Amino acid sequence: MKWTYMFAGLLVAGWLGGQVAAQPDLQRRRQYLQENLKINEPKDHRHAISRRVTVQDSTWLDWLHRTGELPPDFSSMPSAPFLPEPLVTVKNGKPYPIRTVAEWNDRREWIKSEFQHWVSGKIPPAPKTFKVQVLSEKIEGGTRIEMVQISFGKNNVAKMTFELMIPEGKGPFAVYMTPWTHRNWAQLAVKRGYIGCVYAGADSKDDTQAYQTLYPEYDFTALMRRAWGASRVIDYLVTRKEVDAAKIAIAGHSRNGKQALWAGAFDDRIAAVISSSCGTGGITPFRMSDPQYVNQTLDDIASNAAHWFHPRLRFFFGREDKLPIDQNLLISLIAPRSVVFQYSVVEQQLNPWASEQSYHSARKVFQFLGVPGHIAMAPRMGEHAVAARDVAKCIDFLDTRFGRKNIPWHTELQFDFRYDEWATAHAGQATQAAQRKPIKLNPSLKGSQAQTQKNEIQKSLRWLLGEEPSGVKPDQVAVTESSRIDWIDRITGRPVVKGAIAEHLGPYTALGDHVASTVYYPADSAGKKKVPKNGKIPVVIYLHEYAYAHGYAHGYSTDRQGNSKLFQTFTDRGFAVMALDLFGFGTRMEEAKYFYKRFPEWSKMGKMVSDTKACIDALNTFPDIDSDKIFLLGNTVGGLAAILTAAQDSRVAGLATVAAFSPWRSSDATYESVRSVSQWHGLIPKLGFYAEKPQDTPIDMAEIISCIAPKPLLMIAPTLDRYSHAAAVREVIKSVNSAYESGNAAENVKASFPFEINRITPEMSVQIADFFKQTTR
Repeated sequence: MKWTYMFAGLLVAGWLGGQVAAQPDLQRRRQYLQENLKINEPKDHRHAISRRVTVQDSTWLDWLHRTGELPPDFSSMPSAPFLPEPLVTVKNGKPYPIRTVAEWNDRREWIKSEFQHWVSGKIPPAPKTFKVQVLSEKIEGGTRIEMVQISFGKNNVAKMTFELMIPEGKGPFAVYMTPWTHRNWAQLAVKRGYIGCVYAGADSKDDTQAYQTLYPEYDFTALMRRAWGASRVIDYLVTRKEVDAAKIAIAGHSRNGKQALWAGAFDDRIAAVISSSCGTGGITPFRMSDPQYVNQTLDDIASNAAHWFHPRLRFFFGREDKLPIDQNLLISLIAPRSVVFQYSVVEQQLNPWASEQSYHSARKVFQFLGVPGHIAMAPRMGEHAVAARDVAKCIDFLDTRFGRKNIPWHTELQFDFRYDEWATAHAGQATQAAQRKPIKLNPSLKGSQAQTQKNEIQKSLRWLLGEEPSGVKPDQVAVTESSRIDWIDRITGRPVVKGAIAEHLGPYTALGDHVASTVYYPADSAGKKKVPKNGKIPVVIYLHEYAYAHGYAHGYSTDRQGNSKLFQTFTDRGFAVMALDLFGFGTRMEEAKYFYKRFPEWSKMGKMVSDTKACIDALNTFPDIDSDKIFLLGNTVGGLAAILTAAQDSRVAGLATVAAFSPWRSSDATYESVRSVSQWHGLIPKLGFYAEKPQDTPIDMAEIISCIAPKPLLMIAPTLDRYSHAAAVREVIKSVNSAYESGNAAENVKASFPFEINRITPEMSVQIADFFKQTTR
């Protein structure tokens, strides 16, 4: 869509450039828009999902042109790299902990206001009156079914149609509301003694679309219009004697799960919310909807479904940490009422780790109000669609919350790592940590002195990673029939590489400690392995990002058919690619659940490094693989694992990383590189001992990377990577360059700083493949 960028460039350079004598903050905001236009997804309403973004504007670019809005001045906004705290407000420019319910109520109103400004658009006030028309009425199986339409607003032009299914018996009854798409859910609830209420706020029947025109002074988006429409149904429900007004629940799935959540957050009459697979814009925070988490990113959802969100939200793609609010705050508005979230932990567009972080944060408010059990999680296995068993389980939650039945409920979490508990159990090691003196890289050392320094660095690294238990290697690693792969693989899928041969290793004859992987070999025109003249194929071990749901199954440059352009870039150049799910990700999520109970002295990152070394062990036994040309490629967490492996294993021929690190000693409230690795993701807990004094960390990335010299090294550090302290990264690279120069290997280290966020672009794929190709020569 070159015309999109061309139009956007003219928009910024011409229309904005025509304003003279701009203030510095205005100049910055113009620059932010230019940057945003370069990295944002250019799709518009012609996509199958998207409709008009506002009543006046067909596309986001139309809105920009009409309104002249600019991004906020991000430089003046605080950064919250994790999640904004629900029980902390700001007074006199300083953080202020909320201590009373009255203070929380003030905070609630602020959250509602900010959410409407940035995410949902502003909603109209509730109409004071409405008219009712019963369109039809019948009895079916003892259940009275009424089709009702209410009219409201100016001249009663606004409509909302809904179907009521009132069970036999003496009321009043609890109510199960759900959009038109989920009528079969309501059927199950009616069998359980609920009034089923199915309202026209869904793609299949949507009375709320007209509100965009009928309320032109309010810019509420499609999801918020549907949520507001659900509240108009409740206006009527509370007038019916059959309805127990204190027990009204609303349920929805996917986009309807988002609107159910939004409705519950803004309408206190909703006693309980069931939000199923609601993802980005639902339970998933926008801060954790970016490329490194391999779920639906902010720009993807805000372009493919532009009418769901306010156009302002798109300004924050690549700067999600600057967003004043997030989904954890929206969820907290439901307290002290009830909410349950259901989703598959391996859904393609979700990230279960991100969902749990949102849950933990919002739960603080439920705890504050004395009802911690009123927020619950119901993770499951499977794909995006739900079955009757899933709907029934959530109705169990309603039954318990409404006092109708006492069905036991247990919230099962996948990533329930509590750093405080770990630190208490390892209090003795905190003393050791305090006594360790930081090693500062001296790149000028040579000979035995350089080797002594390297030994000390590697010793400190082993201490950080923890003590790996003794074990044995597998007696064989062999190809497995595709019919015998892990059943979770059949849900997540695996990349397809055009013109390549895929061989699955494991689970029966897996590498390392029962680790499955796939090797993609370049193929010739006859469909056989394409072996170079020397008879050996160089190989790249790919270590993926924070893709908790599906490991390496999806990710950058993988299209809807599962074709991996990233892997194909390598196989087209004669490389094999080995890929595996990192420990704790994808098919290995459950494997890592109780890791620190099983191995209290080790670390998850230590396990990742051990698995990567096991990959090298296995590749050394493969007759077609060149054991002298085993390379590592890692992105974000995979990049860190690649660096730590190469720093200890001389068999690594070279490596490339993308957005792999932010130096630990420069960790601060903006980047939090120490807390991210030690506490949030629980990968290297010992680093947490230095969270308050990161400058005392025993080693940092410069020291670790220096141990890789003189092996070829390519570091790609995108300039818009919000997780990385750019200036500190450049200092690390400067020190590493000096170390390579000292070892007469300056030509072996390369660095680039593309104008990008933390993702591997097709251009980067080519750059990395060409770098490895040059190395093999």
